[in-house]
Amino acid sequence: MALNLHFAATLLLLLQPTGAHAQTAANITSGYPPCDALITGNLGHAVHLADSPQYPSLVNGSWAPSTRKSPFCFVQPSSTEEVSRTLSILNKAGGGAGDWHIALRSGGHGTHNCNNIDTGVTIDLTMLNTSTYDATTNIASIGTGARWGQVYGDLLQHGVSVVGGREGVVGVGGLILGGGVSWYTPKRGFACDSVVNYEVVLADGSIIQANRSSHSDLWRALKGGGANFGIVTRFDIEAFPAVNVIKATRTVSMDHVDEVIDAIVEFTDRDASFADNYLLTAFNYNPAANATTITITEVNTANNASTEAFDTVNRIPTVRESVEPKSMTLAASSHSSALTDDMLTVGAGPITVINEAKVLKYIVSQYDRFVQDIAKAVDASNFSTIFDLQPISTNAATYGAHKGGNMLGLDTCNRSRILAAFGAILFEGQHSKRDVARIYQLAAAANQRIKAYAASIGALDRFVYLPYADASQDPLSSYGVNNTEHIRKVAHKFDPHGFFQHRVPGGFKISRTVKGAWGSQ
Repeated sequence: MALNLHFAATLLLLLQPTGAHAQTAANITSGYPPCDALITGNLGHAVHLADSPQYPSLVNGSWAPSTRKSPFCFVQPSSTEEVSRTLSILNKAGGGAGDWHIALRSGGHGTHNCNNIDTGVTIDLTMLNTSTYDATTNIASIGTGARWGQVYGDLLQHGVSVVGGREGVVGVGGLILGGGVSWYTPKRGFACDSVVNYEVVLADGSIIQANRSSHSDLWRALKGGGANFGIVTRFDIEAFPAVNVIKATRTVSMDHVDEVIDAIVEFTDRDASFADNYLLTAFNYNPAANATTITITEVNTANNASTEAFDTVNRIPTVRESVEPKSMTLAASSHSSALTDDMLTVGAGPITVINEAKVLKYIVSQYDRFVQDIAKAVDASNFSTIFDLQPISTNAATYGAHKGGNMLGLDTCNRSRILAAFGAILFEGQHSKRDVARIYQLAAAANQRIKAYAASIGALDRFVYLPYADASQDPLSSYGVNNTEHIRKVAHKFDPHGFFQHRVPGGFKISRTVKGAWGSQ
């Protein structure tokens, strides 16, 4: 699960490669067939073998320590044309019985082993990181390897912004291809809803543009369909005038948890006139205090400090609070999180429920039980936890339909929802692999109890948010049969030999989704 970790930690910065990264001469071979094919195919300047000075930083480029793998080599294409050449070469180099594969990485923020690999080649897309703005079309063109903090800063120079990630360190590609929750989502939908064109490199190396008038079936399938079709190198996104956001953070004692839940339900049910506002609620267990606190983040994206949207929340007594206007660049940076090398994330995938206080209070009770169960299983001082409740308003769910449709399937139910996700953070050096497995089991058991209870009262929703999903879930089938089959049809059309299904195994693949399945599992 791609956890949003709302506590301060040392940020592990990715090395930003420059033109000085070339280190492999065209006549040097590695002994690894795919790497050698790239080298002899005039991409030696972009290939990094294990003895490259850049290799350790590329390994550490994945946000979560648990996903840091050591591939045969990394390849860092610096243009769409180099991505095309990379795919063409690797596609032809994949014959025989060898058991090597390919991983794709833009920002590397996922936690379920989707963006790196040990036995094969990792295509690192971080060189594709430019953001430009065309004032005549009001379109921002953003490279898939950029990070949202950088994107907001680049676009602010032109006085505009786009619907994008809430954390500055998150990469562009993975967030948008999974749908993309944003501070702007209540008003402007998911990040994918604002994409007017995708530049895509297919498995055979061909480069196409997918938009409303050209390859429109692929354009729609990419709005939540993940990495099932090709490599998206550029997103062309509708922009809007940039204004400061008002961001407030309030810490509340668990003594007021029922009031917090009631306030969340009221806020999520508000109509579209309050769509400039977003409310994120996080429950954090602090081992030093042996207690859970509630952190409420309120964001008004219209620079309106006097909004009434948070009045009920703001009447709840706080332990501490801060309120300040910020540019989206600073808001994303201040919300960014990081893991240090000794941390492991362990968690169950997300659950979506109907916005009702009864089911939310049950989820909180199961989170409390989860914390207590971990404390019994491992040293109580060597773990922390995170549990988020995120609103999906009816306006957010239906906005995509007005923009040509997306794959998420949220517009089939005219009710507001809550996305819930929780997990633990372990200190790797003080836990055995058995401890990690036990906590995964505890998290999975808690998720099953929650889903069973929610289903029993008619409050379980099928939607599984792909960027948070864990390996046991099937988010693609949670989109509903029509959308799932659309993804399957489009994947077969644009990748008829299944390169992205079999040679690029990471992430959620339509070939592994049961035809006609209902995906709340």
